[in-house]
Amino acid sequence: MTAPVLRPPGGAYEGAGRQAAVALRGFSSVIVTSDDIVAAAHAAIGIALSESAHRLVMVADLGGDTPPLQSLIRDDDPHGVYDSFEFGTSFVRIAREVEGAKNFYVMPSGTESPGVERILGSPRWTGFASEFANADELLLLVVSSEAPGLAKLAAQVDGVVLVGMQRLETAPAANVLAKIPHPAIVAPPPIDLAPKREELPTRRIAIIAGALLAVGIAAGALIGRSSKEEPEPQAVVPIDSAAVDSAQPRRPVVTASNPGDSAGAPQFSVFISASNTLEGANLEMKSYGSALPAATISLVPIGDTEAIWYKIYAGVYDDSTEADRLLATLRRRRSLPDSGEAVLRAPLALMIDSIPAQAGMTSRIREKIQALSEKDVKAYALRQSDGSARIYAGAFVTPDESTLAATALRVAGLTPVLVYKTGRMR
Repeated sequence: MTAPVLRPPGGAYEGAGRQAAVALRGFSSVIVTSDDIVAAAHAAIGIALSESAHRLVMVADLGGDTPPLQSLIRDDDPHGVYDSFEFGTSFVRIAREVEGAKNFYVMPSGTESPGVERILGSPRWTGFASEFANADELLLLVVSSEAPGLAKLAAQVDGVVLVGMQRLETAPAANVLAKIPHPAIVAPPPIDLAPKREELPTRRIAIIAGALLAVGIAAGALIGRSSKEEPEPQAVVPIDSAAVDSAQPRRPVVTASNPGDSAGAPQFSVFISASNTLEGANLEMKSYGSALPAATISLVPIGDTEAIWYKIYAGVYDDSTEADRLLATLRRRRSLPDSGEAVLRAPLALMIDSIPAQAGMTSRIREKIQALSEKDVKAYALRQSDGSARIYAGAFVTPDESTLAATALRVAGLTPVLVYKTGRMR
């Protein structure tokens, strides 16, 4: 007998899509593709749910009535993407707003599947991509990785998100923006039908006793009413709140991998500004030119929401005097707004690479930083005492601030490690 194929639940892909969404900021037309079209659809839904908090998102089903997307459509109108290309129906008319989700729309496949070469390879996609870019909106195209004409489609949009794949063989020149791995599958434990006598821990006994006693009190009251006799007073057994709290999920503890370096880590950086979009932060950083040493952008979550601050930091210093000097210089060159404490203790960063000591270090560091910049990663290098260099991204006051930035870097194909910074800018 062949064992059934275990597949991760759709919610796992949607969760992964939400995390990958940060890699798509600044892009307006993206293919979400996989050899499992259902997985791709779930991932696209996760991306859309995250990004729709910031801008309008439209998901187009190019796979042919893909179940996760089809389930979001509440009407019986069969028209969709296929009809738009074959008969000229506008995207506005075929788009369906997703109930309960602001700024989230789905375009169904249509009366026939649009996953054919004449549609996927149509030059009209260039115009659609341009319209979404001009409106600062996001178009997600869910399509099978084996679909004909995929290479032509990929050439007309900003890039692709691969779900459960390392490369896209049918479109090797495509710009890969993010890779979402298949979530881990945990097989359910075997079911033991034999009755067992379980000894309950003391705390659970207290909780159950309290519940049973409450039921007993209620039953006694009913009996008392029927017999018109006053029930005897009952003692109240207190519930152990610690036992209840221990059953609640706790956030994982985030710690630096090199706590021994905390005492000697350069503590001070200059906080420049915060933007709610990556584009705004990039423009702000670009306006300073080369005036910002060790400049970086830190993605920092705002509370427990999915909103993000893109914070610009510059400089890595052992003492606040040097950081104050940089801040004063920047304010002389430009009217840098005084937003309170601009010099902050931010000793943590995400280490993403290193360069061993060798000839031409300055040139090699410059090349590495430039290559990362092309991936929209604003990194900087600190020289180590042995002549090597470590490449960092971000600057963080606390370990918890780094979680979102670490996810974004992993989506970009890097392997970030939270550390206390070591080294010097020169």
